[in-house]
Amino acid sequence: MSRSNSSSRGFRGLYRSLRAAGGLALVVTLAAQLASPQAWAAANPTVSCLPKIPSNPDQSVVLQVYARVLADGADQRVMLATFETAWVESHFNNCSNGTGTSVGVFQQENSWGSVADRETVSTATDAFVTRAEQVDSNPSAKNYTAGQIAQAVQKSAKPNAYGQALGMATSLESAYTVVNGGGTHMIGSGAYMDVSSTGQVYAWNSRYLGGSPGGYAGHFTDAQVTAGDNGYWLLTSAGQIYAYGNAPYFGGGAAGHTGDMIALAATPDGQGYDMLSSTGQVYAYGDAGYYGGSPGGNSGEFVGMQMTPSGHGYWLLTSSGQVYAYGDAGYYGGSPAGFSKGIVAMSPTPSGHGYVMVSKTGQVYAYGDAQYKGGSPAAINGDIAGISYTPGAGYLLISTTGQHYAYGDAPFIGNPSTTSSF
Repeated sequence: MSRSNSSSRGFRGLYRSLRAAGGLALVVTLAAQLASPQAWAAANPTVSCLPKIPSNPDQSVVLQVYARVLADGADQRVMLATFETAWVESHFNNCSNGTGTSVGVFQQENSWGSVADRETVSTATDAFVTRAEQVDSNPSAKNYTAGQIAQAVQKSAKPNAYGQALGMATSLESAYTVVNGGGTHMIGSGAYMDVSSTGQVYAWNSRYLGGSPGGYAGHFTDAQVTAGDNGYWLLTSAGQIYAYGNAPYFGGGAAGHTGDMIALAATPDGQGYDMLSSTGQVYAYGDAGYYGGSPGGNSGEFVGMQMTPSGHGYWLLTSSGQVYAYGDAGYYGGSPAGFSKGIVAMSPTPSGHGYVMVSKTGQVYAYGDAQYKGGSPAAINGDIAGISYTPGAGYLLISTTGQHYAYGDAPFIGNPSTTSSF
């Protein structure tokens, strides 16, 4: 059984293909019952950009631009053109002023719409992407670079400026994109399991029941262990489920989903599971309940999903740290300020009355009854990719290169040796 109400034109599939082929790395509130689409539709806070635009990007603006380009289904060149333009015109700041009548992140003039529209990041981004896609689809522009598409839209007096911003645009996109493997998963107080992006399973004081299956599509993105450590499920970005040991198979594939399938949450009795796409769609199988999904107003892509202890609710997490709570899941906070790059994962406490989340650089944020035990480990090899709370008061981090960082009562047992991302 699956349910979803989201739509997109599938840029994520193109992005994954390019990344897998070694091509250019193109990229990167409240609980659902508290989130207000109307609030996101209002004009965003602005800053003065005269006589000089701010040196640093506004993280919230980057995330909103990124989210809208993904939702609009823009292709490679339009994605880069959008990021190049936002950097050149405002360094990703929502400007209250500029040359002549220009305002907003793209320094759009009166002909682009009202001041409120141009100072609303999502609306301004939609307007830019619409015009960029018109250029992109013109046969005469088939050999255009992203910078040339940006210039065709903006008609700047400095036509080469956008192309010269390619490096910065690519860097920002990469910083806000989350592409992780199956991560790490605590099993009791003294064991954990790791799953790489190629489905390799590493069992530390736990049971190895198989892994590295053939014939899968995409890459592995999450895993769940059954009660008693007698089985586990692995999830791929295409929604395929691989069941091992006593883990029953209830279905997969998630027909009609947009973006990658990125998270799996199993019910306590092991007789069902929910899965989540990067666009917020939720699919329910077996005895798992569907309590909602595809929330509006999210910033960034969805990166995580966790089930409540009862199995009658779940939390969804975005790369900007927004938490959406459904069913009996409580909302305890989110959208932390000051984190670097994107938020990548969350993990609930044993009681279900709190959770922790972690950023790519290992910053940990604790909410509800979750205890903060440390974070931001030095000299991380790669990015932090996952976090798993212990049955007591601690948590384990794993990096994309398989390095573990243990805090509180979390054990350190060992690190896998692999070239696949976690």
